[in-house]
Order: sequence, then C-alpha cells, then structure tokens
Amino acid sequence: MKNKIYNYTNAALIGLLVLMTFACKKDLGNYSYVNTGVPMIDTTRVAGTYTVPRYSTIKIEPGISFPVADTARLTYQWLLYKVIVGTTTEVPVSQLISTNRKLNAAIGNPIGPYKLELIVTDPKTNLKSNIQFNLNVTANINIGYGLLVLHTRNNTSDVDFLLTKNAVPTVTANQWIKNIYSQAQGQAITGEPRFIASSRRAPTENWVTIGTSTHLTRVSGVDFTYMRENAGIFLRPGTVINPQAFVLSSTSFNDMVINDKKMHFINSTDPLGNIFPGAVTGSYSLAPFIAEASSSSIIGAVYDDQKLKFIHPVSSNVMAEFRAPAATTQPFDLTNIGKTLIDMDRGFQSYTLSFFKDLTGTGRWLYVTNFNKADDGLMAIARYDMTALPDIANATIFRASEYGNVVYYATAHDIYVYNFDSSTAIPTFKGYAFPAGETITSMKIFKPKPNTSLQTTDGWVLYAATWDGNVGRVYEFGINPSGGSKIPELLNKFEGFGKVVDMTSKGGG
Repeated sequence: MKNKIYNYTNAALIGLLVLMTFACKKDLGNYSYVNTGVPMIDTTRVAGTYTVPRYSTIKIEPGISFPVADTARLTYQWLLYKVIVGTTTEVPVSQLISTNRKLNAAIGNPIGPYKLELIVTDPKTNLKSNIQFNLNVTANINIGYGLLVLHTRNNTSDVDFLLTKNAVPTVTANQWIKNIYSQAQGQAITGEPRFIASSRRAPTENWVTIGTSTHLTRVSGVDFTYMRENAGIFLRPGTVINPQAFVLSSTSFNDMVINDKKMHFINSTDPLGNIFPGAVTGSYSLAPFIAEASSSSIIGAVYDDQKLKFIHPVSSNVMAEFRAPAATTQPFDLTNIGKTLIDMDRGFQSYTLSFFKDLTGTGRWLYVTNFNKADDGLMAIARYDMTALPDIANATIFRASEYGNVVYYATAHDIYVYNFDSSTAIPTFKGYAFPAGETITSMKIFKPKPNTSLQTTDGWVLYAATWDGNVGRVYEFGINPSGGSKIPELLNKFEGFGKVVDMTSKGGG
C-alpha cells in the first residue's frame, strides 16, 4: 500500500486554525439549566440481610440524600418478592408492603426466602434509586407450647395464638399473635365454628385441625400453612363435611374424628397421607365427644346419643359394644347409661370423666371410666350424683384435672370448683364470678401433649373465655390441679377477640 502525503499551503493552514478556534469557543447563549439530582440511598446504615419470624414486624430506616431542597416530594415503595428456587416457570410477583420512607410492616407471608426492594423516586423528574435486601421469613409459632383460640365474628372465624410466662416459664414475655389462620390462608374460616385441636407426635405429626359446620381443615402446627381440607381429608368420595369432634390419642396414636355423627380413625404419621377412610359402619349416632384410650382393642370410646350407651371401634369397619358388667360391684353399666351426655374430659389416672343429665328432671351425674385396658367388663370406676351441687342445672362446660379428683364447671357467668371423692371441708365452691354482661363461652385446662419441661405448669393453668355481645375475652387463672380449697387466681386477661368457641393447648415442637 502506498503512503499518501498531504502538502498544506500556508493559506490552508491558517484557515484550519480559524475553524478550530470557533469550534472551541464557549457557547454564551441564553439558556436555563436545572439540577436533575438523583435521590441516593445510604447503604452503610442498613444491613444487607434480615430475618423476621412470620407475623412479626420488620423495621428498616435507610438514610436518604437528595441534592434538591424539596425532599418531601420523594416517593417510596417497599416491594417484597418471593425467591423462586429450582427450575420452574413461576414468575416472581412483587407485593407492595409500604410507601413510607421508614419501613415498619408486619410480614405474614409463608416461611421462606424473599427479596425486599426499596425504590425511591423523584416524581418531578422520574429519576429513581433502589436497593435490595435479603429477607428470610421464619416460622413464628414453632416455639411449640401455647394456647390456640378459635373465635368468630360476623359469620367468619379465625385463630389467635397466646403464649404466656405462666404456662411456659421459659419465655421472656407474653405473646399474642392475632388471626394467624387468615394471615396464612388469605381468608377467614367459613361455616359455624365447632372445634380446634392440636396434634403433635414425633417425628412428623405436627398439625392443627379445625372443624366448622361446613369445613374441616388441617394446617401446619409450625406456621399454619395449608395441608389438607374437606374432601382431601377423606378417602371416601362424596363424604358429607359435618365435623363435630377430633382427638389425637396420645397413647394409642390414633387420629379420630366424628363427622356427621359417625366415627373415622386412622393410625399414621404421614402428614399428607394421613387421610381418614370411610366411617366405621353400624347403626349409631355419636355425641360430639371422644375419649382417649391406650388399648389397641378399644382405640377410642364414644357415646351413642340415640341408644344412650358407650361404644367403640375395633377396626375401620366394626363398631362394637362394651361388655355388660362382669361383677355386681360395678357402679354402672356402659351398655345402658340412659342419659344425655353434656361434656367429657380426661382426668386423674387417665380415667375418662363423663358428665350427664337425666332425660327428664334436674339430675346431673359424673361417671368415671377406665378405657385404658382391654374390655373386661370392669371399666366402670365410680358414679357421683351432682344434682345438689350449686347452680349445677345451669352448668354447660366441665373440665377435669389430670392430677387430682377435681372438676371445674362453668355456668353462664361463674366458675365452680368441685372436689369429688374427697374429704375437703368444702367440696364445692364458687371459684370466680365474671363481670355482669359477660357470658362464658369456652373453658380449658392447659394440658399440652407432649409436656416436656412443663411439669410445673401442665394442669396448673385454666383458661376461660367470655363474650359480651361485642368483645371476646380470654382469662388466665392459676389453679391447684390436686384440688382442695384454692380459689382460681386471675393471672392475665386478654380482650379483643371475636366470640371464642373453642380453645386447645398446643404441644411443643
């Protein structure tokens, strides 16, 4: 290739210098200039990763600098994104959780990893700055023990979680987590509420079962995430959803549910495979109570409210009668009670305490039964006539201690303490009178299963719920589970529920 040589004349060089001079001359035109500064986020003042228990509040206060005096015009968006793990077609969707500069928001999202993003915008110029944080949402109620409260208002229901130092001495402060069901599921519970029950046994069973007039649902006992509901809980297609009672036997390890007045049971520890088969066959109609049992031949005792006698399942398709009394010393005949069952609870020595009223008249009775052995015709332990007890005709709720022969019964407004089979000078006395206008709607003794490290509080705390037509309350009492003359001591009062229908102790783990 030839090199080209350019020869410039003196005139040409002078012209070129003139052009360069004009090109470099400063533009002195009459223009208006605006400072278009970008809002800046000070990342040195905040952490990059946060961990927050579900239903708890996260607080972040970043530093913001802006070169324009009008900082009030800035807008803020705090966005939450689910982190998608693995190969999937799922697209992360942002959730706006706050529009304030300082983040102070409750996080009810399911447990797992998230990205949290702050976007700061100058709406005048639409210039933006952003910063992202890692957020780990952890389970909140997996600390284990506590009280689950099923309450209703305006034809929908929800669940609250209470944890107090009186029930669990190792906690540093009382906790009250509200509406954990709707926060986890995105909606409240439908149907007329009936019961809530906690199931806990190692290694896998840790869930909560909730029954209403039209709904049966199972949620995680760790964070209330969805597990199964309605037809997904029953193997038999077309099962009518009408649950009345549920028990996990802590001794025979059977999940038992009374649905549409029939017994269903299963022995399994698979949380998704633990599905009830068809109802135990037979001509019977059950009251909404189930007695735990430890004998494999009994499984669980129930009461036929048509034939007015105790019966029990021996297999998934056989409902059996108990034996007639094998001795004349038996205090009653399980095959011929002839009364209406009001309530049932597990009591001292793992006996079952059943509370009856006569079909006519004012008679009230306590029947004590041992269902924790093979049926030998000797299961009836004792019978007590309660007819003369104070205000007993108006009692609707009965709770038994597992550490002594003592029963707490509730009328509309009062709690009574009943020492049965005892030499106590005052065998029955009024333990607590609630304020006028409050009606007792539920009552439970704190009996967590399992009760590891809670031997000093298991059975020593009584919860009673009241309703005044607008506000529901839960009262916490200290009691003596061995009985005697101790008046229940008021320890706490929590108010702001709907109408409380049922409560249950939540086991640990």
